[in-house]
Amino acid sequence: MSLATERYRAAGEAGDLEGVLATLAEDVVLHSPLTMRVRFVGKGEVRAVLRVALRELKGLRYRSDVGDERVRVLVHTATVGGQEVEETARVEVNDEGLISSITLSVRPLPGLTALMAAFGGPIARELGKPWWVVALLTLAGKPLAFLTRVGDRRLVPLATPDRG
Repeated sequence: MSLATERYRAAGEAGDLEGVLATLAEDVVLHSPLTMRVRFVGKGEVRAVLRVALRELKGLRYRSDVGDERVRVLVHTATVGGQEVEETARVEVNDEGLISSITLSVRPLPGLTALMAAFGGPIARELGKPWWVVALLTLAGKPLAFLTRVGDRRLVPLATPDRG
């Protein structure tokens, strides 16, 4: 286990933003789980994302931390907007023992869309975007989160195998 990821996990579970940030390199890059088009570069931008994440993710608990001293894969579970979410982070550790890159993946789809609905507007606000961008991002994710939640509960069971 890496000392950096051990400290990162402990701080994350404790909701300690400054503790998480202390494990990151100044030029850290966080790759969005939503799109290949967005990445957050440097502690300032990553701080904005982490502040929202630590506020919105409830019951954050790490389940796995595997890999070697340079590349680790962390898996945690939490809820966001009442939806269960499992997030996987591919983490790279630099020569100074600090996290230099985090690439996120999130499942299941209702959890991902709940995350999108809960994070978009607040991250835009943290980054100082205009009010209308915050409002647009806040509203845009809600219908998709609703549809995937209903689809997961009502439609997906129609396609599952009968094991009676």
